[in-house]
Amino acid sequence: MNYKICAGIVLYNPEIELLKKNVEVLYKQVEEILLYDNGSDNILKVIEAFSNYENITIKNGIKNKGIAHALNEILEWADSKNYEWVLTMDQDSICSKSIIKEYSEYLNSDKVALICPFVLNNGKVTFEEYKKMNLPKSSEITDPVKCITSACLTNVKITKKLKGFNDSLFIDCVDIDLNCKVLEAGYRIIQVNTTYMIQQMGKGIEIPLFDKLQRITGADIFKRAKVVATYSNMRLYYHSRNSRYIRKTYKQHGRQTSALFIFAYYTYFSIFYPHDRSRIKMWKAMIAGFMDYKIIKKG
Repeated sequence: MNYKICAGIVLYNPEIELLKKNVEVLYKQVEEILLYDNGSDNILKVIEAFSNYENITIKNGIKNKGIAHALNEILEWADSKNYEWVLTMDQDSICSKSIIKEYSEYLNSDKVALICPFVLNNGKVTFEEYKKMNLPKSSEITDPVKCITSACLTNVKITKKLKGFNDSLFIDCVDIDLNCKVLEAGYRIIQVNTTYMIQQMGKGIEIPLFDKLQRITGADIFKRAKVVATYSNMRLYYHSRNSRYIRKTYKQHGRQTSALFIFAYYTYFSIFYPHDRSRIKMWKAMIAGFMDYKIIKKG
């Protein structure tokens, strides 16, 4: 059975050449692509780069209203064109050339809401390591933290039924919020391990000690810790605020949004972030976010 599938990429001051690579991989796999711009300074360069492409629509959002708002715009666009599934992408992520083909086996169930790939993130797992893994063909996702927005094939009808993405979150935990709603409503999230997506989360800094320990022990915790992504203080504010909102809103929110995990995570940042970053300002931002969670409206 053939399904109508499109893709949407959220843009914010994208690196044009990297965005071109992203689009080229998707272009032959889906029927149409929407580039939704969140108020980029280089929007004219984006328009110039893709003006000669058929089946690519560029929508200028003028103002940055956040990733959740942009994803809802993509969702509404897909629905208006009667697409059943939309692949949501970050501007700096690159997916497999056969991702839609690999996903297509899982589209028949009316209970599947989201389909995601194996994620190669910040060099924590290399492509060579991924190919050597003895992974099952697919996995059922029950932890809402384990499925991210980028390269996620989203069932348009189900997602709209669940009121889409929560605009109030702006950025961070937007995908976790949707995943919680999906799982609480009794729908399924499938991870297809036969396909992948390469993602860069922030500027990664390698920690040689953890890299060595991971090689010696093979422990997953060192694999995750050997590269730390560095975020702005504002991004840390949103992460702190939104992760607490997730904890307070959903019973099954996942271990990585628990208070203990988040505290350990921020302590890890404090130790391994660049020395020129003010730890006082970092913690002020995170504490402010922690206190502000009540301003978020339930989506």
